[in-house]
Amino acid sequence: MTQQAADPIRQAQDYLRHLAAKGFPELGEQMRRTAADWQRCLEGMSEEQALHQPSPDPSAPAGPATGEGPKWCAKEVIGHYLSGERGLNRSVAVIAGVPPPDPTVPYVTRMGEQSTDDQAQPIDELRRRLAAFFEETIAFLDDLEKSDSLDGTFPHPVFGPLNAKEWIAFHRLHAMDHIQQIDKIKADPGFPSA
Repeated sequence: MTQQAADPIRQAQDYLRHLAAKGFPELGEQMRRTAADWQRCLEGMSEEQALHQPSPDPSAPAGPATGEGPKWCAKEVIGHYLSGERGLNRSVAVIAGVPPPDPTVPYVTRMGEQSTDDQAQPIDELRRRLAAFFEETIAFLDDLEKSDSLDGTFPHPVFGPLNAKEWIAFHRLHAMDHIQQIDKIKADPGFPSA
């Protein structure tokens, strides 16, 4: 890997560590901010817009850190995000030794996982599910704050081992990646006007 290719990964790792070093109230505020960023990104989006497949971009960089599914529509992006992040909360609960927010959610087993159940929902329902996920995560922080086992880790395929607080911070980093992806979809020349 070249130094140029490593720099964005190093920056992301530094960002995760920076957020994770903060207290739980600050992590909660980051989750509120991220929920608001999702809301702004999806505000006014119609069902037709949410299903728009972007035009291929041959100049776009490839790789796992550039946003899975470069041809995904917004609903596929949201389905991927919800599936992954709910599963991560469950994994974080295991390493922290606390009850998971939802024990029925499957664990994340690979990058790029999607949720066909989420993707099949109307865009208004997806907005509601995103808001509910962040409310659940903010409530989950109370349980994490009481844990004595926050130093356990499990690996991210790009960023390496992350501890419980770093995984919570990852919700923000992962959201920003996919919000930018949806912003690119909205800028696509063929994006419907309504």
